[in-house]
Formats: sequence, structure tokens, C-alpha cells
Amino acid sequence: MNAAIKHVNYDLGVFKIQLEPTRVVRLPFVTNLKQGQLIQDGSKNRDSLYPYTVHEGEHVFPKTFALDSLNVNITDFIGIKHFPVWIIEPRNLFIEGDRVIIQTTDHRLFAGKSKLLTNQSLILRNNEDVNCEVLDFSSIHFIGRFARGISMI
Repeated sequence: MNAAIKHVNYDLGVFKIQLEPTRVVRLPFVTNLKQGQLIQDGSKNRDSLYPYTVHEGEHVFPKTFALDSLNVNITDFIGIKHFPVWIIEPRNLFIEGDRVIIQTTDHRLFAGKSKLLTNQSLILRNNEDVNCEVLDFSSIHFIGRFARGISMI
């Protein structure tokens, strides 16, 4: 068990640090969704794993992976483009308003807040809950929940 700084407070020149227990898990590091390079159960060499810090109370869902998103061409409605690494959870069920990453069968990528329109289509919204894109489930190749963006600073 490791510890990370949870909160730093400057109070009249006194430096206070509150530590929070953490653990590091190694996630598969994917570089290209277009190639269908999602989790391959047999390919878990150490070079293709990403160290991901999990804080107390957080859960890592099965098949969660890290995506190298530096050169990803994406229609971004929620402002995730600037993160060089995205942590993505493949899921079959979503709560309305979940931030999702979607790849269509024609290899276009989208990021937005999900809202079910019909049993055959999904609306992607921006951060102000304005409708931005409607996608048919038949045109979706991959859908995953955007769990966290990692900044390399």
C-alpha cells in the first residue's frame, strides 16, 4: 500500500499534507483502437502495461485499459483531447450522463456524455448537456466509459 497527497493546504505559512492510501495496478497500454488492438488476454508483457494509481474507494473494472491518445483524431464534446493518456473501462451498461468514448464501424472516434435516445440509438452531449451527435448502435464498433484522463506533468 502506497500513500499519495490528497490535499495540500497553505494556512499562514504552515504546510499541511494529508496522505491517502493508494495502490498501483498495471493496465494494458493500447496505442490504436483502429487496429482492434483491444485487450488480448495472452499479451501481457511488461512493456505494454501502464502503471495506474488507484485511490482508496476506487474500483478498477475488468478489461480496463490505458489508451495512448496523443495522435488520436477524435470528435470531442467533453474536453478530453488534451490528456495524453485516457483510462477507459469497456462496459455493456451505462448510466445516463456517463462520459463515453465511442468508435464507429467506419473508425471515427467520439467523446461525449451518453443519453439513450431509443433502444437503437444514443445521443452524445457536451458538458452543458446540449445534444451534439446521434449514433445508431448498429454503427458502433466499441464503446467504453472514460474513467480518467492522465496528464504527464
